[in-house]
Amino acid sequence: VKSGFEDWSIAMLSMHLSVAWLAASCTFATASFNLSNTLGDGMVLQRGPQSAVVWGFGTPGIEITTTFKGTALPPAVVQSDGVWRQALPPTDASKVPTTIAFSGSDGGKAQLADVLFGDVFLCSGQSNMQYTPHSMAGMNNLTAELAAADSYADSIRFFTVGMDTVCGDPKRNQTNCTLPFRELNPAFTAPHPCSAGHSCRENWEPASAKALGGNGTSWNTFSAVCWLTGRNIHDALGGTVPIGLISSNWGGTPVQVWTPGPGGVLYNSMIAPYTVGPMALKGATWYQGESNVGAAAFYSVAFPEMITQWRTALKNPALWFGFVQIAGFGYSHPWGNPPQPDVDHSHAAGDLRQAQLAALALDNVGMTTAIDTGDWSNIHPPDKQNPSRRLANQALEQIYGMTIPGASFPLYSGSSVATTSGTVTVTVQITAGGKPARLTDQAPLSATQSSTLGAPGSIPRNQCVTAGIKSTFPQDCGYPAIYGTLSNGTVAILNATATIGSDPGSILLTATGVPEGFTPEASAYGRASWPRTVLFSADPGNLPVIPWFANFSTKNCWTPPVLGGVGQVKSRTNDVASLFKSWLAQ
Repeated sequence: VKSGFEDWSIAMLSMHLSVAWLAASCTFATASFNLSNTLGDGMVLQRGPQSAVVWGFGTPGIEITTTFKGTALPPAVVQSDGVWRQALPPTDASKVPTTIAFSGSDGGKAQLADVLFGDVFLCSGQSNMQYTPHSMAGMNNLTAELAAADSYADSIRFFTVGMDTVCGDPKRNQTNCTLPFRELNPAFTAPHPCSAGHSCRENWEPASAKALGGNGTSWNTFSAVCWLTGRNIHDALGGTVPIGLISSNWGGTPVQVWTPGPGGVLYNSMIAPYTVGPMALKGATWYQGESNVGAAAFYSVAFPEMITQWRTALKNPALWFGFVQIAGFGYSHPWGNPPQPDVDHSHAAGDLRQAQLAALALDNVGMTTAIDTGDWSNIHPPDKQNPSRRLANQALEQIYGMTIPGASFPLYSGSSVATTSGTVTVTVQITAGGKPARLTDQAPLSATQSSTLGAPGSIPRNQCVTAGIKSTFPQDCGYPAIYGTLSNGTVAILNATATIGSDPGSILLTATGVPEGFTPEASAYGRASWPRTVLFSADPGNLPVIPWFANFSTKNCWTPPVLGGVGQVKSRTNDVASLFKSWLAQ
């Protein structure tokens, strides 16, 4: 896993990108038009009230007539850029397959067969989204989860984008990925058959144990988080709305390469083809951030901007977007001789999680977290069920208007401070769903399971591992703290206890033995590699209180503090937005 800023231009010269040529999965006769290879037999198109769009490419001037449910729609003309588009009438959800036929004025014909109408979600990110049921040691409850997939064959379909375009210099027989692709993998000439595990991982296909499990192969089948999230949404809707899931991920990648622009090579090759129509979507899910640890200031601007640009490109400015806050993991590895803990890197992981929360300033954004479901020794925790269930609950409330008790996370929403007789007490207001939270210190099962999958030194996830694991140091743990400055201007950090206040929606951070001349300025909870969650929502689901690091004047959970006039998140400067815009222009 790479952290911070790196020279991605060199890496991209040899990177193989996940792309698939799907024209062969559609039925067509040779003609001067074709269908986009993002479409395919057996797919799910977005139900009403949205209008699903089907599209393709051809000789300018050719007219394409689409026959849908026995009705010929007004012809679409191939435009001067070679693209034709047809918006279908808003169509109710249906598990009854339909065939859509296309005929060209030049005599060519094509069709999409076995098409369902329902809700379509795009899932993207790095390796924790790419993680399949068989990745690493396998996700929790693997055997039962795979067996259950067979019962969803008639109503959940999915497609995995593959990994075979070589980006680089066209003079070296490589593909220029600095511009948005119109098709998935334009290096191939249609029709090009999909080769499972290569030019595409999985075509549009019904859910099944075989398709999801991939005969035991790791990383090369469908995303576990995407599947579990989609399945949970499907079940909550009563199983009557088909769900289409698109998994387009690449492990070890930073947000930059997923953002529109010359450096966004993964956006250009793996997301942009879906914007040509664009494909109508119900929502998008995102699990990424590990490769941006150390660049929280950049991420706090880049991540919301990426969401906004995706929405613009997909012509859906209110598209629901849900993200996963990165998992607890031992980021603070010892270095030097004798080894010393990298405390800054531990803080950097906490700061990246806070930067992710900046997306909540946008409308129609949901979140989930893996801070209490991680594995100290494995950046790819096998508990994909809890984060996925939580993300689905957010979607059910925000997209579908359902009431899901306990779906909203307890978030920092303001604080105040009092100092008396060498004691500093910070009162923090916690809200969930915009209302005062109800908190408990009784940890749920997910927070008390093994922190290292049973390895030596394993203790509950909500405690601090300090022995038994070579790379572990107490500094990895996000203990409560009160930050301030001494009379000489030096920043000081006081250890604090965290308890629930008299108001069940408040938390008291208390530090004793305060040095003379100490001026408190900010508080922190869980700001580390391993957040050490100790307080939770008392509502169903027992969601963990999300970590914070904030001045007392701050009213949101994503703005980091200023101490003694200096920002505390590395590289957070007043011109970070300009820095990001400069990067986009490169």
